[in-house]
Amino acid sequence: MANADESSELPGWVQTVMEAYSNWDVDKIVACMTDDVIREVKPLGDRVQGTEAVREMLRGNEDFSSDVRVEPGQLMVVTDEVWALEWTMSGTNDRGPSIHGIPKTGRPFRIQGVSIGRVRDGKIAEERIYFNAMDLRTQLGLIPETPAAATP
Repeated sequence: MANADESSELPGWVQTVMEAYSNWDVDKIVACMTDDVIREVKPLGDRVQGTEAVREMLRGNEDFSSDVRVEPGQLMVVTDEVWALEWTMSGTNDRGPSIHGIPKTGRPFRIQGVSIGRVRDGKIAEERIYFNAMDLRTQLGLIPETPAAATP
C-alpha cells in the first residue's frame, strides 16, 4: 500500500491518473483509459462504455461544479491488472439546472469515495466508483441533517 504522496513507488500509469484527476484534466483522464473502458458510478446508477462516453460523463461533473477537484488518497491496491484508490472530491454545486435530480444549491461539498478497477496494458479498462450519495445530498441541503443523539 502507498499514499498518493509516495508517488515514486507507484507505477507510471497511476502517477499520471492521479495527476490528471488532481488537476481535473478530462482529456488526460480519458487518455489514461482503454478505448473500450467501462466506467460505473454506482451511487448514481451510471454506466458508460468507451472513452467518448466517459469524457461526456466527466464533463457532467463540470456542469455540476465550477471548481470540482479530486484529491487522491490512500492507494489500496495496485498490480498490473487491478487497482483501488481512495479519493476526496470537493467543489461547489453552483452550475446546471439539475443533474441526477440534484438541483443547483450554491453549497460546497466534500465527499470521500473509492474507485476500483482493472488495468490492461497500463491503462484503465474498468473503473467502479463508490461514495455516500446521502452525505452529498445532506451537504447540499437537500436532506435535513440528522440531529446528534442526546447523551444521557
